Amino acid sequence: MDRRIAIFGGTFNPPHMGHVSAARACVESLKLDRLIMIPTNIPPHKTLPEGSPTAAQRLEMTAIAASMVPMAEVSDMEICRRGASYSYETATQMAELYPDATLWFVMGTDMLASFENWRRPEVILSHCRIAAVARGKEDGEFIARQAKKLKRDLNAQVDIVYNHVIEGSSTDFRSGAAERLVPSEIRRYIRRKGLYGGIEGER
Repeated sequence: MDRRIAIFGGTFNPPHMGHVSAARACVESLKLDRLIMIPTNIPPHKTLPEGSPTAAQRLEMTAIAASMVPMAEVSDMEICRRGASYSYETATQMAELYPDATLWFVMGTDMLASFENWRRPEVILSHCRIAAVARGKEDGEFIARQAKKLKRDLNAQVDIVYNHVIEGSSTDFRSGAAERLVPSEIRRYIRRKGLYGGIEGER
């Protein structure tokens, strides 16, 4: 029986409940055998904010997040590859590691909207289906429209994963506006390591 595996990448700076909730929704909706969370080493299209944790620290935080999701684990493949982290390289590497698996590449609506402008999107699609996470009806309608376009232009196979809305982002947490968005275990790690300019975690 073929295994069902999803690739869930990101900077995870830091990982938060939106990531955890989306990962859980993917595991349930796609009936996954594994969900692999992969922190980016250097994001190719944006600069990590000054004072961000090291790649190793983001990996450790992501491992804590993965422990909260059934079937989830963390991989350091992009960090070990060094340099900018391109998704097509990760998809190729995962396909080599799991040649008999059905692979999904997890993304939100913003990523789906810009997907055609990524480096070598056709390589990603040669290995993976897309799991697009929708946070409600409006997101789902956008994804359905975008899926038709990507099917026509790139022969993409897009599956919609519905997930409840969790307001906030990693940026909100770093600014101090959404401390509770980050799980308490990760907040304790952040406090212990003195990350994000002394943002207090739960004692």
